[in-house]
Amino acid sequence: MDPRRSISVSSALRYWGCTTQAGGQICGAFGYTEDPSEMHQEVAQKFLPLSFSFLPFLSNDSSADWGRTLSSLSQSTQDQLRNTSTRVYTSVSFDSDRKSVTLFMPGFDKSEIKLYQYRGGSELLIEAGDQRRIIKLPPAIQGKVGAAKFVDRNLIVSIRS
Repeated sequence: MDPRRSISVSSALRYWGCTTQAGGQICGAFGYTEDPSEMHQEVAQKFLPLSFSFLPFLSNDSSADWGRTLSSLSQSTQDQLRNTSTRVYTSVSFDSDRKSVTLFMPGFDKSEIKLYQYRGGSELLIEAGDQRRIIKLPPAIQGKVGAAKFVDRNLIVSIRS
């Protein structure tokens, strides 16, 4: 992803959202830059809670000097590439006390999300872009949808009895 181009950042966020909606897990994100000292903190903020690192830009015009390329990687990039632990961020959380379901949906905006209810209130169908996902509700939260709001990349669905 090229952090200087908004369409590149938007596409990466969209891929993250589609992967999350399909039930997959993403553990980190990479951007590339011609100047490794150039910081793109605002782009890294868009990918929180994922770890975000930069890779050096490699031109297609010449053969890569891999020794120089690897030595130019920042410590955080090296750590992210070496990290084999899978830090899992849950995309769905249930709150029995508030009778709500929170779905993390990065890369989508409110206008792209549709919510349907099935099977007498025991399942929710979420459509985001061209992705669909069925969420089975725990017995303590089952009921009719009372309200839904989209806040900070999260769809929060309140259930009433």
